[in-house]
Amino acid sequence: MINENQHMTEREPPTRRIKSMQTASEVLRELQSQSEATLSDLCGNIDVAKSTLHTYLQTLVAEGFIDKSDGVYRLGLRFIPLGESVRNRIDLYQLGKEEVNRLAEETNEWVHLAVAYRSREVTLYEHNGGETVAVDYQRRTRESPQYLHCTATGKALLAYFNDNRVTETIATEGLVQQTEQTITDPDELREELEEIRERGYAVNDEEEIRGMRSVGAPIQDVDGTVCGAISVTAPKTRLSGDYLYNDLPELVMEAANIIEINLESAAASGE
Repeated sequence: MINENQHMTEREPPTRRIKSMQTASEVLRELQSQSEATLSDLCGNIDVAKSTLHTYLQTLVAEGFIDKSDGVYRLGLRFIPLGESVRNRIDLYQLGKEEVNRLAEETNEWVHLAVAYRSREVTLYEHNGGETVAVDYQRRTRESPQYLHCTATGKALLAYFNDNRVTETIATEGLVQQTEQTITDPDELREELEEIRERGYAVNDEEEIRGMRSVGAPIQDVDGTVCGAISVTAPKTRLSGDYLYNDLPELVMEAANIIEINLESAAASGE
């Protein structure tokens, strides 16, 4: 099975690139961004001749990566089994999803299991305990990597990165302001990361989206490195006072600890 900590974070040294592959990747990312687009829509954002772009699209359609209907292109269903294949081989997903479900049912809120992917975060798994809120927003967070500096899972991950990696993340992504509460000063962020390490959990207080709060805790792999994070997200009216800063963090940290035990047990048994 994949060691997700290495799989999600390490980058290969700079090498020669195949231009055609980069262009094809750009086409796919653009279609993901637009949901659907015509050839003319794509021409304005991809720097190749229209005839060349059409050839790329036709090739991707033939390979099943893109579907075409009435002149409109969309990402193809082939990505679904590919994505499932990747996720199913990640230890953290296999050994953490049941705990995500349990925590969601206990809190009646959204629970997310996330990993670092280069300089952002990707949701591996999530479960809604019944109090459905911000469904469209939750869907969008699954569809593209999110910034680390403004989410509870992201800050929990950053807090346990080494200093060089934190510096690289800030340099690569910047500290984009999502709301008035978002931390945009590197020194302030580093101070908060130190506090997160001291208390063991992170709080997102309307820093990603107004009206929403979340509490996240890091998950450490068997070698002691952070391999993911788990969080509970809900409207600020339901996450406040002692529940926000005492009761809920205990529940989230307990869930993180159980997942860590699952990872340790699997490694010890050779699974």
